[in-house]
Order: sequence, then structure tokens, then C-alpha cells
Amino acid sequence: MTNIFIINIPSSVHRKQNISQQLDQLDLNYTFFDAVNGHKDNHPLFAMYDDQLSQAYRGKSLSKGQLGCYASHYLLWQKCVELNHPIIILEDDALIYPKPFMDIVNNIELLTKKYECIRLFDNKRPSFFKLKQMILSHTSIYKFSKGHMSATGYLLTPSGAKKLLEHSSKWYMAVDIYMDRFWVNQLECYGTVPACLTNDPIFDSDIGYGKKAPRSLRCKIKREVFNLKELMRRESANIKFILQMTYKR
Repeated sequence: MTNIFIINIPSSVHRKQNISQQLDQLDLNYTFFDAVNGHKDNHPLFAMYDDQLSQAYRGKSLSKGQLGCYASHYLLWQKCVELNHPIIILEDDALIYPKPFMDIVNNIELLTKKYECIRLFDNKRPSFFKLKQMILSHTSIYKFSKGHMSATGYLLTPSGAKKLLEHSSKWYMAVDIYMDRFWVNQLECYGTVPACLTNDPIFDSDIGYGKKAPRSLRCKIKREVFNLKELMRRESANIKFILQMTYKR
């Protein structure tokens, strides 16, 4: 049985109905997970947010919606560890492509022996390279050189969830960007081509984004240095991955 959890704010009835209809048509079991509503809730997990680091590295604060989104995913990472079983996490605005998605569902046992996390949506980066890893009937698994800039849906194992939790002691960027930092969380960036789902265009994002604070010259320099270090660490991790693949062959 596949454990599918859908992150949903209970008041978002239309989203709930839309994702339910899609999964019902695929004859899949699923569970709605009450999202943390950052606009209304003051969740204890928000204490993990470090605004000083967010301002230093990003030049702006996380919005209340982004904090709620982070907390919701974090709680499901904990749930995955608690269940000690792979799970699929979906946000409630997902638009599912049935054949590729069912490829993942039907091959979970095989996939989770090799991959700790597989992103199920299109990579939104303007440029990246990808390396084919495994061919399925209607989609294939690839290693991506850059993260996807989204957390709309992904397959996650308990070992992968542990890594996400272990390296998430301080929050200072959005959860999808944190997940993209595979050189930090030690969780390789795998995804599918073609994608298994996307964001349904009928829904607007209800997260909201933090306002940019006026940046001093010192802040701008610090941010650029941080971005340069991120680039170097990412490319170093990619080179290491390619060398390991070559050595195995």
C-alpha cells in the first residue's frame, strides 16, 4: 500500500476536492495532512526560523506563508521517519499526469532501494544538466545538477527524511530551496522526465513572499559571496557524483 499524504489547509475546500478527484480516478488511497497555516498559526516549529540569517544571506525575511509551508513539510518528514516507510508527499494544488505518476506508485519498492528522494515535478531552473539513471514505462529517473525550485510532490524514504531533518536545525530559506541544497542535506537531487505532476494553473499560490528589506552595500556583498560559495559547493558535489558514476562503471 502506498502512503500518500496531501498537505492541505482545511479551509481550502476547492483544492481538496480537486486533488481528491484526481487520486480517486487513479483508485489510490491517500490521507489529508492539515497544513500549518502560517498566517493564522503560531506553531512551535517557527522557533527554528532565524531571521538574522535570512536577512544576511537572502536580504529578506521568510513570509508567514513560507514558514507554514516549511513546517508542514517538516512535520511530514517526521511522519515518514515515524512510519519507517516510504511516503509520497503532495501539495494540494498538484495536477497529476496519470501514467508517469502511476509508474512511480507501481515501482516504489524498486525505486526506494536506490533513491532516497525523487522529485515528481518539472525542474523550474532556467538551465541545468541531467543524467539518466533508470528507465520506467512512462517516465525515467534522472540526476539533476540543480534543484527543482518546488516542493509540489516527491517520493521520500525514511533515510531521506532523516537527512532533511538533520540538516534543518535553522530555517532561513524557503523549504523548496532548502531541499534543493543537496550539498548541504546530503540528499541527491533526482527527478522524473517527463514530470509526474505540475502546479494546477487554476490555483494561485497562497504562500506569499517576504518583502525585501533595503540592502546595504555590506549586505549585498555578503549575499553575493554566499551565492558564489553555494555555486562552488553545488558544482563540487556534481563533479563528485559524476566521478563516482564513472568509477562504478
